[in-house]
Amino acid sequence: MAKKNISERLFERYLNSNGFKGRWKYESLISGKSKKPDYLLDYNGQECFFEVKELRKKNNEPTKWPAFIDPYTSLRTEIHDAKKQFKEFKKYSCSLVVFNVDDRQARLRPLDVLGAMLGNLGFEMDFDATKGKAIKGTEKSTFLSGGIMGRQKNTTINAVIILEKFLDNLELEKAVGERKKKQKIKLTVAELLEQRMELQKHHKLRMVLRVVVIENLFARIPLPADIFRGYFDERWQYKNNKCKRIFAGGKLKELEALKGKSV
Repeated sequence: MAKKNISERLFERYLNSNGFKGRWKYESLISGKSKKPDYLLDYNGQECFFEVKELRKKNNEPTKWPAFIDPYTSLRTEIHDAKKQFKEFKKYSCSLVVFNVDDRQARLRPLDVLGAMLGNLGFEMDFDATKGKAIKGTEKSTFLSGGIMGRQKNTTINAVIILEKFLDNLELEKAVGERKKKQKIKLTVAELLEQRMELQKHHKLRMVLRVVVIENLFARIPLPADIFRGYFDERWQYKNNKCKRIFAGGKLKELEALKGKSV
């Protein structure tokens, strides 16, 4: 058995801490198959396969800024590799899990991941040929060339799952909020920062593992709708020309509310 890399070890930690301990197997040999995807998870009787990849710093890392970067190539390479691993598993739920170790060029926000899947993010607008100019107000965002998971391109991988470390500072934010309610005068930025640093001594911050699931709307067999619903997890879907979050963990929504971010 090959030595596990950091992304595989972290994925196992995530699984074990989210109720899946004892329900997964590593590089399980499947009868009649020549390939062994990294993980097989028994999810309520359904066999779900996961290929786990990690993104690493590239040799062409820019040394001067500003500089041109390619936010898609790293992820598209891993999608291509995962597709090969899943070639014999078209009748199963197959997902790609990605952890970014130190690739600073990769962009893994949900919309960027969809860009890697469906095509480079861009804009398009209507053009008036008689006047020889674009029609103002018709511009809209769209996916351009380069997509590798369209309707006819990849229907086996049902989701790209971003595995990441997330700062759980919920208790600190609660304490900061309570302190603000009790204050009768407006504090300066420096005073607010000093106050936060003082409260931080009594409310420890911790890093937790979470996943952000970005669905492939063209998947032959979708990832189970109720899987991966941890306290800080998210799930995104592109439908009706919109990138929409369809699930957020309870603690994540609470944290966002405290920070004043729309859920």
